[in-house]
Amino acid sequence: MFFKKESLRDTVVSGDVFYRHLMLSLQEQAKVLRVEDDDQGIPHVHYEKTVLRTGYQEHAGPHVLALAIFARDFNLAH
Repeated sequence: MFFKKESLRDTVVSGDVFYRHLMLSLQEQAKVLRVEDDDQGIPHVHYEKTVLRTGYQEHAGPHVLALAIFARDFNLAH
């Protein structure tokens, strides 16, 4: 039986929300705005960052990470 390997680009799409745990009561939320290639053809994730603490949210604005680094650091929140 053969399985098709899903690419990173297929797992990170506009509108998805991912989380990265930083400390016990601190995490970072990333809402994906878009995924697009840079001038060298490297895919990057453009996302809206929000820092979440117990009872507190701080919007940190738009950020960009290479897709491979984003996928390594964030967990899908579905």
